Amino acid sequence: MSMRNKHPRMKLSREEETFLRHWMYDELRYQQGTGPAKSIQLKQRVPPADLAALIAAAFPDLADQEAAGLGPPPAAAPVWPWSGDAFQTRLSEARALLAQRRKTIPGGASISQ
Repeated sequence: MSMRNKHPRMKLSREEETFLRHWMYDELRYQQGTGPAKSIQLKQRVPPADLAALIAAAFPDLADQEAAGLGPPPAAAPVWPWSGDAFQTRLSEARALLAQRRKTIPGGASISQ
């Protein structure tokens, strides 16, 4: 079984996926300057760790994260895909999914608490 099938993925809208892929691309190139998605993140005053939680939930396979970082970036320009409280709602969903993953050990057995 591949890693892609091992963990459930957080479902993203097209706009969310585009923004997060751009952000991963920008983060890998931070020494070259602030990219467009990184600029948007800073304007929104969202900590990088919050976007990293969404990425971990939506892209559990590290190879997918690496591919997004290496590029090329999506053709569509990044836009902030969340309005109002939507970002905090999605962040809560991502954290819940990640917490559920931590409760499961390899092989599918659940850790009792």
